[in-house]
Amino acid sequence: MSSFGRNKVEFINTKNLQIARENIGLEDFVVSKKLFKSKNNIVSEWEDGKSLPSWSQVAKLSKEYGISELLLFSKNTIKKNKQIPDYRVGQGIGGDDKINKLINIVVKRQRWLEKEFKKEGVDKNSLQGSGKKIKTPFELADTIKNKLDIKLSEIKKLSGSKARRNTLNYLINKAENHGIFIGKTISYHRIEVRDMRGLFVSNDYCPFIILNRRDAVSAQIFSLIHELAHLFRKTDAISNSLDFRKTSTSIDSEEVFCNKVAAELLLPKDEFQGTYYSRSDIDNFSDIYKVSKLSIFYRLKELNKISKNEVKELEKEIIEETRRNIEQKNKKKSTGGDYNNNMKDSNGNLLNNYISNHYSDNKIGYVEASNILNCSVEKI
Repeated sequence: MSSFGRNKVEFINTKNLQIARENIGLEDFVVSKKLFKSKNNIVSEWEDGKSLPSWSQVAKLSKEYGISELLLFSKNTIKKNKQIPDYRVGQGIGGDDKINKLINIVVKRQRWLEKEFKKEGVDKNSLQGSGKKIKTPFELADTIKNKLDIKLSEIKKLSGSKARRNTLNYLINKAENHGIFIGKTISYHRIEVRDMRGLFVSNDYCPFIILNRRDAVSAQIFSLIHELAHLFRKTDAISNSLDFRKTSTSIDSEEVFCNKVAAELLLPKDEFQGTYYSRSDIDNFSDIYKVSKLSIFYRLKELNKISKNEVKELEKEIIEETRRNIEQKNKKKSTGGDYNNNMKDSNGNLLNNYISNHYSDNKIGYVEASNILNCSVEKI
């Protein structure tokens, strides 16, 4: 049978298909849509043994999964990575130009701020890179929590319809109090969640973290801690040459490490003393800890707190619900709102306050200040 035609293979190791996909942190419906532009979840059908792929489809899968085609036909089961799936970083491949434009905005601001900080004799940011020598996610989570004075008890107390929003603001304030600039994307950036959820750009004086406004607030909370882990380790999402490190289809060890840091800080192991937890428990924990149901699920899965008989179906159910929620959120028509107010929120309080204070003190003019903020400084 030719490997270059559209002929179906006669056999494939369905277990290896699933393990190879899970080892790089991709969901079956994502692969189906991304590689094969299929509205149906054909990858799930292959893994369940309901149908077989063609030779050309196997070739695409092996390339995407980063393994030999032979391993997909081998009767020996391949080794499963013991890692938390990356449920934070998007797996899209179409947003690089847009992300590069966003990075250029960030770097332009950093260069201006660094120049001003040096003139004023401001010290370098002491937190950036301070966790380089820390070996375990638990230790780094504890360090971030203590350095920024983050108290999980305060987060758990927040309630009501704005609890998640207030939690995100609480964490942002903690970071900005230590000279870490936190911004968000805005509609004209047109960056999809699948392309970027968070971004850290280092600078000795003014490190920046950018969150994707289009993402769920609960996901932004997790992303913020993930990016703070990058900051403490000083591992950029971009290089110093502005060459953006494109999101890989595989998850490198640094992304896994930072995921674990976020999980340790927001969902400490000691908080989950039960033997097994159900779907209703996951929903309840999501309300208590303010992070997404998917984050809760993966944390419990990592801790072996979900019954093996339920884990696969429960994972599919929550992933599908998450996907529908994101699609529904993105389908809603934007009301637009006031441009200056949107930019004010996008810039972040630390940048807004620094620039507006410089303007009020006549250190910079209206045009320069407004250009840096991308809106009228007098509206801040």
